[in-house]
This record gives sequence, C-alpha cells and structure tokens, in this order.
Amino acid sequence: MKELSVFIDESGDFGVIKERPAYYLVTFVFHNQDDDIEEHVSKLEESVRSSGFDVEYIHTGPVIRREEVFARYSIDERRKLLYKMLNFVNRCPISYLTVIVDRREATDKIALSGRLAKAINRSLSERIEFFSGFDKIIVYYDNGQVELSTILNAVFSIQFSNVEFRKAEPQKYRLLQAADFICSMELLKIKRVEKRLSKSEEHFFYKPQELKKTFLKSVEKKKL
Repeated sequence: MKELSVFIDESGDFGVIKERPAYYLVTFVFHNQDDDIEEHVSKLEESVRSSGFDVEYIHTGPVIRREEVFARYSIDERRKLLYKMLNFVNRCPISYLTVIVDRREATDKIALSGRLAKAINRSLSERIEFFSGFDKIIVYYDNGQVELSTILNAVFSIQFSNVEFRKAEPQKYRLLQAADFICSMELLKIKRVEKRLSKSEEHFFYKPQELKKTFLKSVEKKKL
C-alpha cells in the first residue's frame, strides 16, 4: 500500500488585520512513506546535539527573532541552527506547496475561510494526478487554529476518500518543523519582494543575497 503523509503549518490568523499588507499562508509538506527519512532525521538530531543545542523544536520564526528558548543563543548559534534545518529540508525526499491568501481581499473570518477553502481545493485539484498514486493519505496538523482545521477536514474529505487526519505535535515530527520552516521562507519571500523585512530579519540574514540565493532558491526546488 502506497501511503502519503501530509504535514501542515500556517502563518497568519483569522483575527483582525493589524497591518497591511498581510497574508495568510498554509504550507503542505508531502512525504511518500516508501522513501525512508530516518537517516536524515538522525543526522539532524545528532548535529543539533553535538553543536550544544538543547532544543526539541527548531521553530523558525523564534529562531530568527531570538524568542522563546532561542533567546539564550547568539545570532551565530541561531544561524547555525537554521542552516541545519535548511540542510535537512534539502536532503529529505519531500515536496511542498504553499497556498497564499491576501488579507486585503479577505478582511474577516468568513471571507478568509471562503477564500482559503477555495484556494486549497484548487491547489489540490491541480495536482490530482500526484495524489492518485497513493492508496492512503494521512494528514498531520497540530490543530493550532480551529478555523483552519475545519477547512482542512472539509476540503481533504471532499477531494479524497482515502484520507485520515491525525493531530500531531511539532516536537515529535521533524517534517512538521520542515513545514514550519518552509512556510516561514515563503512569507520571507513575500516580505523581501515588498521590501518590508523586519529589523530582526535583516539582522539575521545580514550577508548580501544570502536570504534569496541560499535559502529561498534552494527551498523553491522542493516545490511540487
């Protein structure tokens, strides 16, 4: 039986828009269970431990902004940690897609839910040949946002009869962390084009063209 795992992370929320422009992003990371990633996971975890990091979850946003547990680490240490995640994503046999909704066109919960459902449904439909190659689809999401959970259940259940949903904690699944990383990169891509990277983002990616050439271009190669 061919099984596809789908790991999902989002950026944005269904609340009142605090700034414009604003976007809601949902990233789907796909992993064919026939492709073993255990060695890649083990290498990542060993590399993290051997470098002296005491973290379970490589949470990209807080790594960049020096928040949460990452506040104890210097910028050089945090950059090293993010490069480890980049290398993990590059080496893993995974692919992804990201759905983006402009909040200027969806200013409240109802409008955002409708646009998001249509955008996700359209993206899945456009890749139906890819999904048809699997006997079973398992969707992993941490249920962090009730509205998104509802949309995901509805859209996937309509599109596929062989789908199963599982609540998952990012600390336990490196591919959920990969989805978080890719979703963050997709948002940074937008902010870079619009010339509105935050001070912490500019400080973190201080080398000329590093964000574009090293991170964004390599992640782009994994797009489904």
